[in-house]
Amino acid sequence: MEKFSSSKYLRALFIFLLPGLILLAYPVDGLDYDLWWHLAHGQYYVTHHTLKMDLSIFSWTPTDPAWIYNTCLGSIAVYLFYHAGGGFGLWLFQWLIFGGVFLSFYLFLRLINQRLDINNVTIIAAIAIACSQSCRFYKPEIFSVLLFSWSVYIFFYIKITHRKYLFYLYPLIFAFWVNLHGLFLVGLVFLAMAFAGEILNRIFFSRESLTTEALIHFGIAIVLSGLATLLNPYGMDYLHSLFPSIKNTFSLQNYSTGSSEKLVLAYTSLWPYLKNMGLDFFHISIVPWIMSLMIVSVLGLSIYEFIKKKSFDFTLLIISMALYWKGMETVRMSHFFPLTFFFVFFYLLTHRLKTKNITGNAAIFSLLIFVFFFVSLSYYYRTCRGDSQWFGQGLDDFVPVEEVAFLKQSKLPGPIFNDYLIGGYLIWKLYPDYKVFIDSRNGPYLKEVSPAYFDLISKPVVTGEQIRRFRTKYPFNIAVIHYMQLPLIFSFLGDGHEWRLLYFGKNAVVLVHQSLFPLVSWEEVNAQLSPVRFKNVSNPDILVNVFNFYVRLNPNAGRYIHDIFKHNVSDNYNQKHKLLIVMDEQIRLKQESIR
Repeated sequence: MEKFSSSKYLRALFIFLLPGLILLAYPVDGLDYDLWWHLAHGQYYVTHHTLKMDLSIFSWTPTDPAWIYNTCLGSIAVYLFYHAGGGFGLWLFQWLIFGGVFLSFYLFLRLINQRLDINNVTIIAAIAIACSQSCRFYKPEIFSVLLFSWSVYIFFYIKITHRKYLFYLYPLIFAFWVNLHGLFLVGLVFLAMAFAGEILNRIFFSRESLTTEALIHFGIAIVLSGLATLLNPYGMDYLHSLFPSIKNTFSLQNYSTGSSEKLVLAYTSLWPYLKNMGLDFFHISIVPWIMSLMIVSVLGLSIYEFIKKKSFDFTLLIISMALYWKGMETVRMSHFFPLTFFFVFFYLLTHRLKTKNITGNAAIFSLLIFVFFFVSLSYYYRTCRGDSQWFGQGLDDFVPVEEVAFLKQSKLPGPIFNDYLIGGYLIWKLYPDYKVFIDSRNGPYLKEVSPAYFDLISKPVVTGEQIRRFRTKYPFNIAVIHYMQLPLIFSFLGDGHEWRLLYFGKNAVVLVHQSLFPLVSWEEVNAQLSPVRFKNVSNPDILVNVFNFYVRLNPNAGRYIHDIFKHNVSDNYNQKHKLLIVMDEQIRLKQESIR
């Protein structure tokens, strides 16, 4: 067994396959539209040579002038990578971050005299998969992944080496972090929890705790780190605006800032997914399972240490339990515990328990786990995701490119109504020609527009009268709506003759109010709505959305999209046969309804 685990060829193979496995777990996910308004912010900062901006300039609806959002350096970085390399540039940016996280792992293994073997590679792979739901997107938030990893590394480095003056690296980190993304708050909370844990260690298990002098330096460094966050373009006003988030972070309540965010995936709880054992297990349910196994292992090792050595590290338990619970409560926070687990787990094994010779005993198990990850993810993305892409390719497939181009070409007078999801892309592509109704920044709209919007779309059926009252309050002439709000689209179209379809593409529709009808050349419009436009589309999600819209307008056009789906979508897609049957049934029902 020892010979097997120490094979340099097997070790080299695992190290070589690790990036491939991580790549597999991180396909392009174009449904996070936050990317686009971050690009707009970054472009504004660069072109105007500033680090501050009026966040209301992209919106025509009432906004909260007191709302502040500061990712100036982060948004600039994302914009520059996109400007230089498009989608591939964003992928490169993401993998540079991943490389920085891996470096912190590797240096820690060197610190504790461990090598990058089969077991350690498998643990890193598990961590990468556990982080995949909150780290796959291309936006400034991913900087928090890097800086948090290094913050944890520095803390454990000091615990092992007792180089207390390294605590003063933290203020430098937070001076940058505060201008990259708002999750620097989690970093501060981590330091506060670690400090509290070390005080308990000093009281109850002083032999293996930080010294009193080191604790004093640690406390001073935390205070200086807090002060360093004042080094942002808005100063104390920015920190004051984050107070609700600080309170929620400490109390471990839902991290959202409003009830509307319960409808957003980033704020979904992972607890229910522990019960999901279907094929989707390999997409999201595997994340809470990995996290739960991690926390069980930390608890088990801590209890074992207490029984065997009559010693205990409060810090490890406090930070592990708090970050695990918060990660399970909110998808957006789910990466902090897996990142911390790497350092906690190996610190417990090697420094607290002095465990040796685990390589040979665990090698076969690690091999099976690694193969399981590789096979299951390969199977899932081959059969369940239809048309997944990697390396930053295909971002434009998920956004209303043609719809926005048509709207800009038409030059119809606004303002526009749009749904929450695509608002970010409209900011990126339409400003300054058009301003948005709402977007996924959400913060500027929390006092008025956001509650009104979510109240409208949450109704089981939106009536024409409700749309008219809504338009009286917010007088828009154009509506750009994603297919995810298909019932709302047909509520508009079903409102007598007040709204008409101007254009629709792969992701959204453009509707116009009757006040603009005289400005539209309807013959030209109708000529551009043929289903032939989609003959080369192979993404099943796009084709299903387009079909669901077409079949309600014209069953023959729906049949054409059905045939495209049948021909273009891979037979490996496990939902293909089922969806074709559903399409046939919808076509039949529509044909019967118009006879």
